[in-house]
Amino acid sequence: MSVVNSITAADAKTHCEHDHAVIVDARPQVMRHQGSLPGAVVVEPTDVRERFTPTPSGTFPVVRDPDTEIAVVSVSSQAPAIAEQIAGLGYTNVHYVDGGYRAMSTQYRT
Repeated sequence: MSVVNSITAADAKTHCEHDHAVIVDARPQVMRHQGSLPGAVVVEPTDVRERFTPTPSGTFPVVRDPDTEIAVVSVSSQAPAIAEQIAGLGYTNVHYVDGGYRAMSTQYRT
């Protein structure tokens, strides 16, 4: 298993705005009633493996370039594990957002 690190919400937003990163909102559907994150790829935590596994031809279905920075937002206790799971599928630049949805949503309000 690879090792992923946290990223601040401010850095994740900046990287996303400059097309250097993709935000993956992996909060359970019941938690997404809190709101959404503009431009985020929404994935149920239970569907991460299915949605991010490369196809038989070797292409990456959700985030096409495996070197694209991915910032995972989820329930705080699950975010590092989900980021690890994505990295384990061949993505090389995966982080989890420190502070999760609350921290990211604050960035979009400022």
